Amino acid sequence: MPLSKVWVFAESDGDKVKTITLEMLAKAREIGDTVEAFYGGDAGAVAETLGKHGVTKVYATGDLDGGLPGVHAGAAMAELITGGNSPACP
Repeated sequence: MPLSKVWVFAESDGDKVKTITLEMLAKAREIGDTVEAFYGGDAGAVAETLGKHGVTKVYATGDLDGGLPGVHAGAAMAELITGGNSPACP
């Protein structure tokens, strides 16, 4: 039975989505009805590629001004979960 929603943390090298992200998206499409992605930074350069690989929504932190994405992406995820939006749990 597929999950209703799967989240994937998307990574890139500049404007090129990393291969590991594409692999995770492929698996997410196999197990989930809906695939959404989190991206640490401005997702403008990668959103189209993510969409072509099944992502229906991209949650982006925006410009990190040189900071690391983990804390910002984690805070964004926590805010969404607290607001009632979360991936499916088996």
